[in-house]
Amino acid sequence: MDPTSTVRTDALPAIATLVIPGGLASIPYAWLVLEALPQFKSYVGGHDGLAALAAVLVSIAIGFVLESLGSFVEFYLIDKRRADHEEMLKTWWLFLRSAYRKEPVGQRYLRRFLVTFKFELNTFVAILFAIPGVILLGVTGQIESTASLVILGTMLIFAGLFFFAASISADVLADIRRHLVKGVGEPPFDEKGNPKGVA
Repeated sequence: MDPTSTVRTDALPAIATLVIPGGLASIPYAWLVLEALPQFKSYVGGHDGLAALAAVLVSIAIGFVLESLGSFVEFYLIDKRRADHEEMLKTWWLFLRSAYRKEPVGQRYLRRFLVTFKFELNTFVAILFAIPGVILLGVTGQIESTASLVILGTMLIFAGLFFFAASISADVLADIRRHLVKGVGEPPFDEKGNPKGVA
């Protein structure tokens, strides 16, 4: 048994979809708190281990919030705008009710690709979540006005890129589910590309 398999399959997706977006969203607010509370900032500076643990826990907590918000973005801004929205929902429910005696390759690919989609979607939400914090940093003088405008412009550009990427990934995931619910089996497939022996 590979001792690193659990880390790869469980920890890395959580880091990608929760910790990184949560940490990104919390940076400007953590900066504001530390600057507003000098004594707390001094305490944090003298307790690196505890501060690191607290930062990870806060990032995870905010990551879950971002993931919940991301679900609304996925439904209302991505999925609901599809021309085949009703058909996609029907396929989604068929997929959720599916049970395989042997996991198909497509299911494993879908699971891995879902991590990419969640990272893109949660990072998009994280950037939007962080924007008010950056504005506050500029208003309070923690960041120069010119620098804050450059940072905000950069954040908006990256937010647009991540949303675009998430939209494409959502389409790919929907296409994978659509093919999986048709049935799975071992090659060769028939002339229509469907499995002859359904698992």
